[in-house]
Amino acid sequence: MEKQQLAALMLKAMGGAENLVKMSYCASRIRVKIRDTSRLDRRGLESLDDIKSVLDVDTAQHYTEYHLVVGPGNTRTLYEALTALMPKNS
Repeated sequence: MEKQQLAALMLKAMGGAENLVKMSYCASRIRVKIRDTSRLDRRGLESLDDIKSVLDVDTAQHYTEYHLVVGPGNTRTLYEALTALMPKNS
């Protein structure tokens, strides 16, 4: 699956671009903070072949961050595809 297509499916499963508060990445994971977790389609994310796992991680700032494990070598290009779909700030 193309990275742009996968990113669009991921964004939909996370409740849309407006539902993301924060997004970052590391070697093997994309980390997201979700505004409204009731809009998160966890099963939809987990059903995508390129998503190996979805982890809930409690942060020191007292919110839950979702780690989408995609594996090394895939994270940066997928993160860039996701950010390309995000609205630009004026």
